Amino acid sequence: MSIARLLPLLLLVPAITFADSDKNFKVAPDQFLAGSVVEPIANMAVEAKGTAMVSQKPAFPLKNFNLYWRHKKGAKEFVWIQGQPDLTNYVNLHAFSLADAHLLPSEVAYMRFYASQNMKAFQDESDLYFDKYYIYSPRVPRLFFIKNGRWQVLREAEFPGVVVFDTDKKDFSAAFKQSPLKKLPKAVFPLKADSYVFSYTAPGFLPVVDICSVTSRSVVVLKPELVAPDTASGEEVPGISMEVADVNATKNLEETEVLYDKFIGELQKVASFVDTMQFDEIYPKLKTPENLGLEKTDFNYREYVSAYEGTRMKAKSDWMHSMTLGVSEVNEAFNNKLDSLHALPLRVALTPVSVTPVRAMDSSVVDSASAPLKAVKLKFGQDRERIDVAWQGTAKDISADSLYKLFMQNGNEISVIVTIEQNKPVLLHKEGEFTGRHHYRYTQIEFKLGTQSLAGIGEFVLPVYIAAQPEVQRWLSVAHAAPWRAPQEILDVANDTASADASLPGYDNVNVPRIVRDSLLGPVALIDSGSFRYRGRVVTMSPFAIMTTEVTQRLYEHWMLAQEDTLKRIKDRSSFKSPLKPVHNITWDNARAVCQLMGGDLPTEAQWEFAGRADNNEGAVWEVDSNKSVDDYAVYRKNSYKMGKKSPAYGPQPVASKKPNAWGIYDMSGNVAEWTRDKYFMFSFWVESANPSGAVMGYSKVYKGGSWKDNESALNLTNGDDEDPRYWSDAIGFRCVFPRKLIEGRQ
Repeated sequence: MSIARLLPLLLLVPAITFADSDKNFKVAPDQFLAGSVVEPIANMAVEAKGTAMVSQKPAFPLKNFNLYWRHKKGAKEFVWIQGQPDLTNYVNLHAFSLADAHLLPSEVAYMRFYASQNMKAFQDESDLYFDKYYIYSPRVPRLFFIKNGRWQVLREAEFPGVVVFDTDKKDFSAAFKQSPLKKLPKAVFPLKADSYVFSYTAPGFLPVVDICSVTSRSVVVLKPELVAPDTASGEEVPGISMEVADVNATKNLEETEVLYDKFIGELQKVASFVDTMQFDEIYPKLKTPENLGLEKTDFNYREYVSAYEGTRMKAKSDWMHSMTLGVSEVNEAFNNKLDSLHALPLRVALTPVSVTPVRAMDSSVVDSASAPLKAVKLKFGQDRERIDVAWQGTAKDISADSLYKLFMQNGNEISVIVTIEQNKPVLLHKEGEFTGRHHYRYTQIEFKLGTQSLAGIGEFVLPVYIAAQPEVQRWLSVAHAAPWRAPQEILDVANDTASADASLPGYDNVNVPRIVRDSLLGPVALIDSGSFRYRGRVVTMSPFAIMTTEVTQRLYEHWMLAQEDTLKRIKDRSSFKSPLKPVHNITWDNARAVCQLMGGDLPTEAQWEFAGRADNNEGAVWEVDSNKSVDDYAVYRKNSYKMGKKSPAYGPQPVASKKPNAWGIYDMSGNVAEWTRDKYFMFSFWVESANPSGAVMGYSKVYKGGSWKDNESALNLTNGDDEDPRYWSDAIGFRCVFPRKLIEGRQ
């Protein structure tokens, strides 16, 4: 942007600088006393350890399952104490939800709070408590504070509950999926009124899953029921005939699989024998929904049943292992051998079992048999065989009609070469019995006739019994938009990577979106309605769908080749060529035209930022993940541009090569910046309260997210820049949004 455009904002700086009318109603960081000895007070909600505690400076983010006490010693002296809650006093506090107020703990820690609006600046509350989700008062059911020069109010929320583990087992460990910690403390809080599923482990004991219901202000005491493996039987357990050396001696995948199937068969005999030792008698029983006050269809109860069954299987496996020493070593040898063999790519020559013409639907043609061909469908393998897949398409530089005639005239002489990304089939089981292995990682097809070689352009289609497997769905959902089409019966894909790393149930402003693999667009996130803090105010958003990755060159080519009207084809001018790298060197006008061709549009700036921040008040997603850094999430100047032109890391990288945000959306920061739909105008200060749509006036267009050329500071999701819509750069690409109903209707 030019200096002339920035001048009006520069003139505002002095006015903004002197406008901090809230400072008398804040606690300055230097007013917290570090190293100060604090005596316990009556009814203190933080558990006192000994006769005194030592104050520290506030540090963020706050830790899970810790309670923080801010105590006012004098007008400008405060102490900050961290510890476990004194449960007797904790449940008598008044709670105020930070999520409902769209506030962060790092903000409220430095605010002064008052019992009424008639208080003077120094008459703030002497004692307040904090955790990651609430602020607590020991005195009043309403708290007032000053923000932007005005009194604002926090109203009391439903008080959370607590779960306490009562066990004497050494090195006992409890966990549940809503926590980022692998091992929970003795007291787990704050928990909104709901049911929760926990898993328990301890050395020398079988793992167990439990469920409990938590109500407001309740302290639920759980006494984990852990049992040790029963090894009392003196009967001889059937053995395994092979050893680790036998596994290592196999020469290829086929030999290894034959030996592995024999191993599984012998292991099943061992399992049958061990089953007679009545594992069910020693393992805790599944709790019924009636005893928990829940319905059988309750989501958390179904989660409990699923987790219980999975953990019970593991417990039984552990129990069986204690009966069958040596089996685990052989199994590990098989795993290592198979992993190394599965990592190898595979090219196979296949003969189609059928060749079928696919004709275009044309209402002007009376006889459908005379309609023009749009593709050729090839079927490979037989039902339930290792290779069982169909392919539909044509070949580069020739028509579908020509390809079909080629097969009809020279079928026996055409060699069809199919490339499989890894020699790793999916293993299918039914009721515990192994039923077969099936390839699914097909990536390319080509046709050879004599010296002529033709690259296939089309899509593979797996039968439902293969495509429905979770392993297959996960592979299809990560950057494999083309050349794949999901079978009609496969509706959607659950997003396992999108976990709210540091959140508990009920605190999210928006549900974690469902990720579906659209048959035409690849992975798409279905965003629910919600609200977030945007440009200084809380705004609401309607539901929409957004691509989880930037538009790839492969998907772009797929859509352009599908356009029979050549005038609608927009050339891909990307300079860093790779099928899975994002399209770049594209103008705003062309990017929007492509999105509209797909049935969507470019996202508004608000839609883009709402999806990118994933219900997070920070502008950089790595700032809320203490175990990660910007390098885990973004391709940017330090790990790309600065590597130099000779490095493969230089330039845009394949999409989804970094960690996604909490909603499973990739590359919102870095890789390539992304066009949005909004116009930019210097004096556009108004922000609508619902679905902000940007400036009404203006010519240039907003782009967001920063790129592989930018420093970390430019990656902040709340920032943006603008350019002429005719501008293009190798640092700018795009992704599309769609009406949510459009995507759901196609599934």
